[in-house]
Amino acid sequence: MRDGSKVGLVGPNGAGKSSLVRILAGVEAPDAGELARARESRLGYLSQAASGNQQATLREILSSAFERIHAEEARVRELEHELSAAAESGDEARQERVLREYGEARDAFDRHGGVGLERKMRSMLTAFGFDEADLGRPADEFSGGQRTRVALARMLLEEPDYLILDEPTNHLDIETVRWLEDFLIDDPRATLVVSHDRYFLDRIANEIWELDGGTLERYEVPRGRAYSAYVEEKALRAELAQREYENFLTEEKRRKAVVAELRTHGSHNYAQVRSREKQLAKLDRVEAPKTAQASISVKLEAARRATSGLALSVTGLTKAYDKPLFAGLAFDVQRGQRLAIVGPNGAGKSTLLDILAGRAEPDAGSVKIAQGVRSAYFAQDTADDLPAGKTAVECVQDGTPVTNEEARALLGRLGLGGDAGDKPVEAFSGGERRRIMLARLMARAADLLFLDEPTNDLDIASREALENVLAGYGGAIVAVSHDRYLLQRLAEKVLWLHDGTATLIDGGYDAFEIAQRPAPPEPPPKKVTAKPASGSNAEREERKAKERAARDLANAEREVARLDAERARIELDFADPAAYDDPVRVAGLKRELAEIERALETAYAKWEALLG
Repeated sequence: MRDGSKVGLVGPNGAGKSSLVRILAGVEAPDAGELARARESRLGYLSQAASGNQQATLREILSSAFERIHAEEARVRELEHELSAAAESGDEARQERVLREYGEARDAFDRHGGVGLERKMRSMLTAFGFDEADLGRPADEFSGGQRTRVALARMLLEEPDYLILDEPTNHLDIETVRWLEDFLIDDPRATLVVSHDRYFLDRIANEIWELDGGTLERYEVPRGRAYSAYVEEKALRAELAQREYENFLTEEKRRKAVVAELRTHGSHNYAQVRSREKQLAKLDRVEAPKTAQASISVKLEAARRATSGLALSVTGLTKAYDKPLFAGLAFDVQRGQRLAIVGPNGAGKSTLLDILAGRAEPDAGSVKIAQGVRSAYFAQDTADDLPAGKTAVECVQDGTPVTNEEARALLGRLGLGGDAGDKPVEAFSGGERRRIMLARLMARAADLLFLDEPTNDLDIASREALENVLAGYGGAIVAVSHDRYLLQRLAEKVLWLHDGTATLIDGGYDAFEIAQRPAPPEPPPKKVTAKPASGSNAEREERKAKERAARDLANAEREVARLDAERARIELDFADPAAYDDPVRVAGLKRELAEIERALETAYAKWEALLG
């Protein structure tokens, strides 16, 4: 990877993506081959699995990011004592060597953020949505999304030189994912991301690496539509590969026919036959292109065709636990309409879906499913929703009129044919359970679907296949999902739960995204003058503003460097054994050092503000 690269690593489940990133991160060793890294470069690695002491407080976890800096500070102090001892002994050679080591150690300590550690930690705390009260809380009190944010914050506090992130958006709500996207887009470090979030990849990546069948393919893509461009380029490559293979088969067939013709007609020109055979043998073989992964090719039917009229009516719905989730909520869902429920973690999305589906009771209000409308529920946790101990076939038949043969046929069309139908549900992976759930939905022929995170545990190919099934469905859908690609394709309306209130947004998911993005500031009113400024004058003013900003930043950097050098000088004076013969001088040095460190803290804050 090069500086500035933002690589999205994709591939089907089981292709080895997580194994590859663990090797790249140095967590696992490869069976063969070598891995080269830039000298003294530091890696920031975020794994899928939670690690570390879950009883540790947030402060302890974030402070542990400074272990290297604390070790560097200890080395600086050790060299100061050694420098003092060398000066006392009069060993000039030793003094020169230690002074050189001290300069290098001090430079490393300062470069890695030797001052302002507490300020950095509090700044990161705010950026990731935590406050002072959270510092004393143990990790196991936080939600899955909060623990992911803690791991990200800790990793970034280490100030690594490049990043490897394995499914960083898992358990994050849309708002936090959006923040992470903006951060990575602006961050200059090379970053490798494993993700099934296609919207996330679209926004941050400028390269896509595809790992499939033990082969890694690279795609240069434009940021903003990275994943979409990769899909287009992949289709083009597949078409070219197929055409090349077909051309090879045609040419191979032609050359074989020529050789056969010469032999059939009893040609005595054996030299010509041998020449043609050699030409045939020299033909560069072209391997048959890989066959695409079989996708779900089924249709999800409603019990009746979508017509005008209500599917679902909600009036005065209210629910609260420790705090209000929503109050007085009222909306309708028409037959054939698609409604997405979005909001931050803890806003009550799944609770609302459970109430709408009749799986939970509201504190007040009512939910009415229109007469004759049959509903079905697609659970977020399929392991809990599927009947334990039953086979896949039995799960499909449960509560439906389908026969054993029909259930097997449905499972087969979803890639779970043969003996898979007789396996207990506990034996299937998360993605396979999703397919069993989909077969159940199809068997019930519902007019209204309640979907709770339907793409969880699915790789990208399976997500796209499920989207195709849902896109062709004629009934109404109410869905809770963090999968913005899915929402962008399906949602017609968005119900946004936030801060105990609910906002209904027409125009689909794109309209919701636009509403969430801060509007650009209004331009100042134009002054009416006899002679408006020309384009060249405006460009000149813009250039001057940029030059002023650059000068201010350069001045701030020089001030930081000056104060840093002054601090180093005072610390060297402290290292002089003769200084301690004069208590007044020592007291003066302490005062100077305290003043310099305060000034340096202010200078760092100004410099960081100009950088931002």
